[in-house]
Amino acid sequence: MKKTWISSITAVLLGGMLSVGPAQAASDLTVDLSNVIGPVTHSSAGSLYGVIENKPDNNLILPLRAKAYINPAVAGYQQPWGAAIPVAQRLAPSGSKVTIRLADWFKGWYDYTNLPDWFSKLTTTVNEVKAAGLTNVYGYELWNEPDGTWKGKYVGTIDYSDSYVEFTVNVPATKSYPVAIRYANGTGAVSTHQVTVNGGSPVTVSYPNTGGWFKGGSASTITMNLSLTAGTNTLRFSKGSAGYAELDYIDVTGGTPVRYEAENGKVNHSKIYDSGYASSNTSGNLTFREFFSETYKKLKQLDPTAMAIGPSLAGYSHAAMTDFLTYQKAHNTLPDITSWHQLTGENFTANFRDYRAIETSLGIPARPISINEYSGKAWLEDEGKPGAVAPLIAKFERLRVDTAMQSYWDVPNPGRLGTLLSSPTQRNGGWWFYKWYGDMSGNMVSVTPPNENDTVTVDGFANVDANKKYASVLFGGVTDGSVNAILKNIPSFLGTNGSSVHVKVSSTPWVNRNTAVNTTSTVLEGDYTISNNRITLALSGLNNQYGYRIYVTPSGQATNVYEAEDAAYNHANIASSANASGGKYVAQMDHNDSYVDFYVNVGTTKMYTMTIRYANGTGAASTHNYAYNGGAWSTVSYPATAGWGQFGTVNVSVNLTAGDNIIRFAKGSTGYAELDSITIN
Repeated sequence: MKKTWISSITAVLLGGMLSVGPAQAASDLTVDLSNVIGPVTHSSAGSLYGVIENKPDNNLILPLRAKAYINPAVAGYQQPWGAAIPVAQRLAPSGSKVTIRLADWFKGWYDYTNLPDWFSKLTTTVNEVKAAGLTNVYGYELWNEPDGTWKGKYVGTIDYSDSYVEFTVNVPATKSYPVAIRYANGTGAVSTHQVTVNGGSPVTVSYPNTGGWFKGGSASTITMNLSLTAGTNTLRFSKGSAGYAELDYIDVTGGTPVRYEAENGKVNHSKIYDSGYASSNTSGNLTFREFFSETYKKLKQLDPTAMAIGPSLAGYSHAAMTDFLTYQKAHNTLPDITSWHQLTGENFTANFRDYRAIETSLGIPARPISINEYSGKAWLEDEGKPGAVAPLIAKFERLRVDTAMQSYWDVPNPGRLGTLLSSPTQRNGGWWFYKWYGDMSGNMVSVTPPNENDTVTVDGFANVDANKKYASVLFGGVTDGSVNAILKNIPSFLGTNGSSVHVKVSSTPWVNRNTAVNTTSTVLEGDYTISNNRITLALSGLNNQYGYRIYVTPSGQATNVYEAEDAAYNHANIASSANASGGKYVAQMDHNDSYVDFYVNVGTTKMYTMTIRYANGTGAASTHNYAYNGGAWSTVSYPATAGWGQFGTVNVSVNLTAGDNIIRFAKGSTGYAELDSITIN
């Protein structure tokens, strides 16, 4: 089966020596290698609860180079593990940051009670972060999924001649009072209610259209003046002559109290509903937008430099986002980073552009965006699957989303990097796809898919590194089994018209999240002539669940040299030197847990000579221990060199298997040494 699949993949150069026309049904994926869209940041490689205090091992985390992860503010409540502070401390040497999910202070979804209690929890968290001296906190997520977890209520179905909501209002003096009414009117036109005070003559209140109902986050507030008498008053809102409207609360300025929840009044021939966009006694008589604003102010009081993240909607909503941003702008509490989830196959491109249009319409400078949970619409079955996540990451990169984190559907198994591990210690096919993502360096460049609005159809993302002289394209998604990968505007450091580039196409398989994958596969490799400043690869036999990488280097450039600074290193540091082969090397491998993991791909299972380029400034022989693919340790001895950052070479033999191999160097029993590179001969 595997041989048939590999042999069915062909690469052709249109206009070159080998020319086979692409299948007409193939999807075109066009990569403009000269159109830089921004630096490589690995913005979408993180995950929710993917790293906890003791899982997974660093060797599984480091190669992903994720920009940020999400962890609970504290362990023992919503989640029994994964507290942000120890996880941030663990991740700090890798450069990854942590988003602190404050709502995880609560059990359930979520058992919020009141603002003073909440402020106490917030204060504890911020003070502990400051005391820990953390510098890798991405931001504070002020709440999670308010559209589903904020326990608001409202009264709807006020649709009948005998429908009404009756409020009992207390005021200190007889006079006219401003009464603010929070309502929703999704009729598309003006609706009315009749309002009576103490059984007097009705007055009409008109509700402009809000574009939807409370369930969808559409709401607004209008104010009317009502003459009230000192003491207790009865305000009745009845169906009017035009349309329909829902009621959340009324605020009586000067009343005792000010706010009166509709569901707490006398409700006749109407219904009480739950909504994350309304307020209630359970929500501390605050709407979410009010709660966010108050929390923002408290956070900035505690730490003016802290980044506030929100609203973290479970799904994007134009109405909810507009209402939220309008309120926050009016109260000077706009989030520093805007967030929402991508979980149900929504058109992310359209939602992103809609969000930017809302910002523009409100005069709000563009905020960084964090998609703080994402997966394909099959949730657990799609989480980490290369064919499902590739189209999403592609869009996040294309639109320059600041961070995006995989979701957490595999609830019994935290610390698996968002379902990239088949067990606590074993990689699945998704891990290798994200490892390729982590390998990207330099700048991201433009990729045009068949349909930028489709989150399932094939899509990809690409990078170019002029210093290291390579380009790579990662892609996956639904096709008819074939893709035309068009690489155009090839930069001169890769080659010019008439010259050749070296192309290697690899795949990572996916069976399911529980199936371990120890290696990727090379499905195509060869030199291709550049014509019209482009090459086209016609790929067939593709699997919709797999992930793919196209790796392009100048023809003749060595691909068997692996730089230490590009490897995964633990408890060591990167140093610079003009003497180093790539200008950098790994130094200070001085500790018992120091190591460097090289990921080496070879075509054949056999014995190879490995040349190690090292520096040893101790003045005497030093050693490293090395092992490959989890095998037994061996020792390599390094004669002294002219000094630190002054390199020599030694050779050892290693028996590698076809595909991916992991070669680890660790501190030896004698002296110290630095690593520049290894070459597999």
